Amino acid sequence: NGSSSAGEYDYDLFTIGAGSGGVRASRFASTLYGARAAICEMPFSTISADDLGGLGGTCVLRGCVPKKLLVYASKFSHEFEESHGFGWAYDTDPKHDWSTLIANKNTELQRLVGIYKNILKNANVDLIEGRGKVVDPHTVSVDGKLYTAKNILIAVGGRPSMPDIPGIEHVIDSDAALDLPSKPEKIAIVGGGYIALEFAGIFNGLKSDVHVFIRQPKVLRGFDEEVSKY
Repeated sequence: NGSSSAGEYDYDLFTIGAGSGGVRASRFASTLYGARAAICEMPFSTISADDLGGLGGTCVLRGCVPKKLLVYASKFSHEFEESHGFGWAYDTDPKHDWSTLIANKNTELQRLVGIYKNILKNANVDLIEGRGKVVDPHTVSVDGKLYTAKNILIAVGGRPSMPDIPGIEHVIDSDAALDLPSKPEKIAIVGGGYIALEFAGIFNGLKSDVHVFIRQPKVLRGFDEEVSKY
């Protein structure tokens, strides 16, 4: 709707949630349309909570990026095995240190958080840390401090949901699976979708004993037939 006159509101656009969508919308509003923009996000954490989140959102912190890093790590075990057919021999089998993988994964996430901060800074978008709540059509409260805006954008994304079933207190969600303090020797994965199978592949490659439980006769139901077949 264009920028408003200075003084009418604190900002033209106030975005709640600094994931990929919220960051992109805020910096485009500022750089392309000259809007006075601000964005709020909760403090960084590898596992989301009511008061924890972090710049980058699910994809960067608890989804695509950490998942790919663990996938890369898991692939090496297969390559070690295949290398014997190409003449490679080892006096001892390669050993994997889970704590090193997770520490380096979290270091990379912190680096990406820094990049996102610079992106917002360079776009002249104010970053406000805290949990944002909509008070009225033009007011946002961030941990009790009020900010006014001509437009409020909600870009909070989502968190894993846990069904209310017996035994749920014994399970973990995808957030926790990407940040376990130690590698599980045995793991049961309930579900046969692509995220479930990605985790199955990760832990299998890292030599955990993996069991996948599904209701249907095959995994990846509803996906490409050739993929689900093999």
